[in-house]
Amino acid sequence: MTDLVTLTEAKEFLRVMHDHENDTILLLVAAASEAVRAIADSWDGIEPVPARLKMAVLSRVSILYDERGDVRPGLGEDRLLAPLREVRL
Repeated sequence: MTDLVTLTEAKEFLRVMHDHENDTILLLVAAASEAVRAIADSWDGIEPVPARLKMAVLSRVSILYDERGDVRPGLGEDRLLAPLREVRL
């Protein structure tokens, strides 16, 4: 599945000039793209990515990037993992 924003777009939004965090930023973009696609499932994926979806991804990437040092278990990853959780009755 294609990411909704490019590495260049994410780095510009984050104001990152160096390349040594490219892999980390790509991982954040992939995770944010998956999360946004799960919520905005009515977008067909064929047309150009709507600006609101790009901004949603960039906002999530920014939060994940800026707050990675202050991660508290259960606060951020719950939203990412919820769609993969198996509900048992």
